[in-house]
Amino acid sequence: MDGFGIALSGLRAAGAGLAVQANNVVNQLSEGFKAKRADLAEQPGGGVRVESLSDTAAPAVPGGSNVDLATETVQGMGFDLMYKANLKVLQSQDELTQATLDLKA
Repeated sequence: MDGFGIALSGLRAAGAGLAVQANNVVNQLSEGFKAKRADLAEQPGGGVRVESLSDTAAPAVPGGSNVDLATETVQGMGFDLMYKANLKVLQSQDELTQATLDLKA
């Protein structure tokens, strides 16, 4: 897999992770809701993908859920950084491609 494909897989995984994290936050007050985690796995040849979604092991509070906002905040920040880093790779590759085309012109 080339750099474009690796970065694109990172964007997809980060987007999926943010969606799971956002779903947890939205459902924090839903009785019996169990927070989920996006489990990431390395792909052969490079890149990353969401392998599965798993329930968080923490017990739910009576009449509520097991969503911990501090944990969700940290998870969200991590996926945000992951997204931005992979986006930067794509932007850099685009700039290099443009510079190469400019040289040939």
